[in-house]
Amino acid sequence: MDFLMQLLTGLLSTSQWSLVLTLSAAVFIFTLALLLLADDLFNPVRSRFKREISSDAISLIDPNGLSEKLRKHNSLFTPSDKSLLQRTATRLHYGGFHGRNSLLHYYATRMLLMVSLPLLALMATSFIPGIKSMVIVQALLVSIAIGYMAPSFILDKLISTRQKTIRRAFPDALDLLVVCSEAGLSLDAAIQKVTSELSISQPILADELDIVIAETRAGIDRHKALQKLVERTGVDDIKGLVAALSQSMRFGTSIVETLKVYSEELRDKRTQAAEAVAAKIGTKLIFPLAMCLLPAFLIVVMAPAIIIFKNM
Repeated sequence: MDFLMQLLTGLLSTSQWSLVLTLSAAVFIFTLALLLLADDLFNPVRSRFKREISSDAISLIDPNGLSEKLRKHNSLFTPSDKSLLQRTATRLHYGGFHGRNSLLHYYATRMLLMVSLPLLALMATSFIPGIKSMVIVQALLVSIAIGYMAPSFILDKLISTRQKTIRRAFPDALDLLVVCSEAGLSLDAAIQKVTSELSISQPILADELDIVIAETRAGIDRHKALQKLVERTGVDDIKGLVAALSQSMRFGTSIVETLKVYSEELRDKRTQAAEAVAAKIGTKLIFPLAMCLLPAFLIVVMAPAIIIFKNM
């Protein structure tokens, strides 16, 4: 036992083995985090259970906690440009962050990354013997740039993924809404029924429609609740539906007929989009054919002639 302790102490005394152990621990923690994240993503029961717990625990969060401390020092990391703040708040809504402190947490996270990543880079470069000071400065600058741009890049990816999910789920929701309206349900009851049906298969769109129902029950006008839905999602298909429903409610026309007409228009739009993608396939195949198949074809055709010409 003493021999093993002495051996371990001797290994840890060298900077090389310390670096190896640090990197091994980092790789282990990163892999474990990926496995836990993948388990949550591909386990619908656990993800739904966590979503229910988080929704029930919102009222238990202390309002005088971290958010209040960040709000006192928001001038240190929050920009003063109001237009930039408005655009960032809109992007956060598009990404699914509807909390009142989302903007504050976003800029606090960016500042934290801009401070922590250079420190990690400095610690990592200190274990490398003989490294030049210029390389350390470049690593610090790159880490600061990554800390500044990474939150915006991740937010853009979340927005793109979320809008694509909503856009794919919206035609099915619209068909269910048409069926419910034709069955005699009111618009609010039809939206509630669609929300309950899509809560498992399309939870993102179901959550947004659930917010519309909650706002309508709280006394907000239906038109304003639908407009807020457009502001939270930023999807053009939902914007067109809300405009059609608002016009139908304003002029007193049949909502069922409006939903039918918009459903047919959306179906035609999807068909035209699919045809446009199919029409571009021939153009996109030119470069793979020219780079891959054409050289092979020339080799097969010209190789026998070249061999015969050399043997003559």
